[in-house]
Amino acid sequence: MIRRLARTGAVLAAASLLLTACSGGGNDSAPKAAPTRHPVFDQKLDRQMFLALRQSQKAGSASFTQTLTLTTRKGKAVQTLQGRLDFARNTGDATVRWKVPEQYSDAAKDLLLGRAPGRSNADALGRFLVDGQHITYRAGSADYWLRYAGGDYDASRRTLDKLRGTEAAVGGTLLEALGGAEATSRQGGNYQANVPLDPVWNMLPGELSEQLTSESYTPGVSRTKRVPLTASLDDQGRFTRVRADLSGMLAKKGGFFAGATSLTVDLELSGYGRSKPDTRADGQILDAAGTVRLIHQVKPGHCVDFSTGQRDIELVADIPCAKPHDGRVFAQTTFGGHAYPGRSAAKAQATESCRGVFDRVPGAWTAESDEKRSYWYMWSSEYDWQQDRKGRATCYVVTARGQA
Repeated sequence: MIRRLARTGAVLAAASLLLTACSGGGNDSAPKAAPTRHPVFDQKLDRQMFLALRQSQKAGSASFTQTLTLTTRKGKAVQTLQGRLDFARNTGDATVRWKVPEQYSDAAKDLLLGRAPGRSNADALGRFLVDGQHITYRAGSADYWLRYAGGDYDASRRTLDKLRGTEAAVGGTLLEALGGAEATSRQGGNYQANVPLDPVWNMLPGELSEQLTSESYTPGVSRTKRVPLTASLDDQGRFTRVRADLSGMLAKKGGFFAGATSLTVDLELSGYGRSKPDTRADGQILDAAGTVRLIHQVKPGHCVDFSTGQRDIELVADIPCAKPHDGRVFAQTTFGGHAYPGRSAAKAQATESCRGVFDRVPGAWTAESDEKRSYWYMWSSEYDWQQDRKGRATCYVVTARGQA
């Protein structure tokens, strides 16, 4: 009995050793966790541009510099748009600057910079703050900001609307087009891609696109047209550099920029997660709804600035004359009771009207003229004359910039 029990114990001990060995072997052969897929680089190539945009926004904030360069026989016109974006809070700030060659025609400068009545061009410098409710704009020559709410401007003109983006608070950048970009090849973090024309067309400043576009690149009609794009991403799949080459859309004939050789847009992004936009204007804020109006609505004796951010020659900021200002209205006249007489006749009526009243208004209203006894006037277009069933003339002097 004793010997038999010993043998049983030996068998049990061996079985225990076998079980221990089997248990160890089971741990070595357990399935390992699958490696984490990169949110951009490990996805389908044709979706990587879209995913890179989302990855960039996921960082929360970023700084940006965008440079638009138009090259012609008369030199390069360059627009620089620089600022900061808070994707999470949908806020942003930016400064826009134009550098335009002196050799460009007045018409070309007007198109790029906008016109200022009685001056060569509108400001080449402007700043703006954007949030969910307002666009706050400050012209380079002004010491105050204009705060626009959604209903305080003509959205059909698209000038201020272009300052508000959909992919970021600040509009007018290539970020607006990257959601529709499609990569065609990749080498490391560098891509060749293309993007639909329409969103790039819509981000161009002012009326530039209308003058540049060739017939084959008509937006809306040429929905299948695409623009070549190059892009660089960082290790986390966020955009660092993007270039769109719009040279293919340049018109070969006609327009102010006939013969232009290239048009490129370069966007650089940096400071992910560390950039904080300005949310407060550094100076006085004027409510645009009570300040910006058509020049024929300004009362005689009131002072005006011509830069409102809307690129509309008839819109001015009606400001106190104690502040530096661009001009002073000295008369408003109307011509009623007859149909539009034609441009030459309407201009002649405005000329005669302003000449007749110039010497009869208070001297303080006209003494500020930057040229002695010189004045300017605006008159109704055919459309305005027909709408109001009468014509108007606004008479004003242009002051030395910054005069109070």
